[in-house]
Amino acid sequence: MNFEPYNVVILAEDYEAMRDWYIAALGLELKQEWTEKYHYAELVHDGRYIVGIALAKEMNCEPVSPRKNTSLMQLKTDDIRGFFEQVTKHGAKTWGPNYDPHEDLGYGAFFDPEGNETWVIQPNAGGSI
Repeated sequence: MNFEPYNVVILAEDYEAMRDWYIAALGLELKQEWTEKYHYAELVHDGRYIVGIALAKEMNCEPVSPRKNTSLMQLKTDDIRGFFEQVTKHGAKTWGPNYDPHEDLGYGAFFDPEGNETWVIQPNAGGSI
């Protein structure tokens, strides 16, 4: 049996706001969107599926606040400082970026407008953090 990652789906309280935030803050593109029977958007970066946004109440989900995520999306970048500058320009709260010299790794996280946490790493950071 073969399989591969497809994307992470975020169940949003405010579908349009979250769709628009991920497009603006991460520079994602809207690949496909459904709005008639349910609300779902597939967002891509360089042609690869990254995240889906769905309206939580249509999926019989009631998000709690603060979020108590047990699953997280993790992104890899070659410029963690620039990445964090970009998401904070769009209102994201963050921790980091930090640097682990033993692993030569930049790392941190951001929180989207609904409080979902995403980890961000930069391998081979070279102490540039």
